[in-house]
Amino acid sequence: MTADTSKSQSSSEVFRYGGSGTLLLIGLLLFVALHPLMLGGFASRIVGGLIIVGILVAGTLAASSSRLQRATSIALAALTFGAQIAWLITRNTTYEAGLMLMFAIFCFYTAMIILRHVLAFGPLYADRVHAALSVYILMAMAWSGAYGMVEILIPESFSIPAVFGHNPQEPQGMTLLAVMFHLSIATLTSTGYGDITPVAPFARSLAALEQLIGVFYIAVLIS
Repeated sequence: MTADTSKSQSSSEVFRYGGSGTLLLIGLLLFVALHPLMLGGFASRIVGGLIIVGILVAGTLAASSSRLQRATSIALAALTFGAQIAWLITRNTTYEAGLMLMFAIFCFYTAMIILRHVLAFGPLYADRVHAALSVYILMAMAWSGAYGMVEILIPESFSIPAVFGHNPQEPQGMTLLAVMFHLSIATLTSTGYGDITPVAPFARSLAALEQLIGVFYIAVLIS
């Protein structure tokens, strides 16, 4: 009887408030849902950049256990935000590629720090459950940055329908990132809408790697 009660309590953890892990998950879900509102002019893109930097830094600070990890997170945040400012001012493709690269590194780093917290020994409370879900979203965000960098450095690496408003001959910045985030979510979850497809070798290899990581992550998380 005790075992059944314990199992019931454990399965309901996902619906409980778990502190920083819950706040991080809510923040990421809000960003996924509302990021189209941040694709307007200069001001809205700055606000969008600040929001995502705040979410990622808060997540890293909550899960990190050392000053070095926290300092690294803040440094990556500053570089990512600085690259965005530089691109918005100059519209230079070098800064645009740098923005995509730094965004990918920032998301990967944040995901790895939080994943260490998730896989640590100890009871499985709501904080760790929600943090684990956050890592999944962070991986999709990181890959979207990697896809964006490839598309900038090698234009037309991806077949993108005109309805998405993408022009490979013009810098897109966060608009391109939003397009690639759509592809990344579909790839990571194996949804496969087929509206955006990788055609260049590096693009295809990145997509294949994301598919494998998505499957591996689910397998490890369940185990």
